[in-house]
Amino acid sequence: MTKQTIDFDQNAPIAGSEYDNMAPLALPGYEAMHQMALACLQANLPPEANILVVGAGTGMELIKFAKGNSKWQILGVDPSEKMLAIAQEKIQQHNLSEQIKLFQGYTDNLPEDSIYDAATSILVMHFIPDDGGKLAFLQSIAQQMKSSSTFILVDVFGEKGTDDFQQIVSLIKKFWQQTGIPEAKQIELLETIDKGVYQISETRVLELLEQAGFSKILRFYTGLWVGGWMALK
Repeated sequence: MTKQTIDFDQNAPIAGSEYDNMAPLALPGYEAMHQMALACLQANLPPEANILVVGAGTGMELIKFAKGNSKWQILGVDPSEKMLAIAQEKIQQHNLSEQIKLFQGYTDNLPEDSIYDAATSILVMHFIPDDGGKLAFLQSIAQQMKSSSTFILVDVFGEKGTDDFQQIVSLIKKFWQQTGIPEAKQIELLETIDKGVYQISETRVLELLEQAGFSKILRFYTGLWVGGWMALK
């Protein structure tokens, strides 16, 4: 990962200790997006493959991907010590230590050896401003990937201030009411979106992916303001 504006150890929008409980409530289709990401990998990867998970967090996709194919080798990268500690506990609980390795830091810190058959970035890039940071983030991932490898990007998207985005916000509020998120937490989450999340339009997402060297881009998932795209390096 390249550096982002939110410190998930010191000032996380959702604390690592409550992330696994809150994320499925706050993000429409949270489990489905991970299931679809796994399906994309299974459809495109050989039986034995190396996968880079950028922004591994508490390990949701690490465990799901590892269980999706016992011969895949997975490296999870994340700057948050606290979140990786939770991920490590899950890895040990599921006896997946031989299959999954963790690296605390950013993609920039990894050797540029292009060894990965696939890479994923799930709910990460929207924390990075579109001031060159998003493009650098995508480029740092592309540098780690083999030619013709698969990339999965899942992010909050949409243009703040537009009528379409305001309609989506209204739907999100109703969704949060249905999932039982307290009103105070809803307000906190919306403030985080407003101040600390730098989502962009789908047009801009596609443009950045192409600039970073990705092609054959396909949107495989939509959950209100969360989109998932698959592309080839």
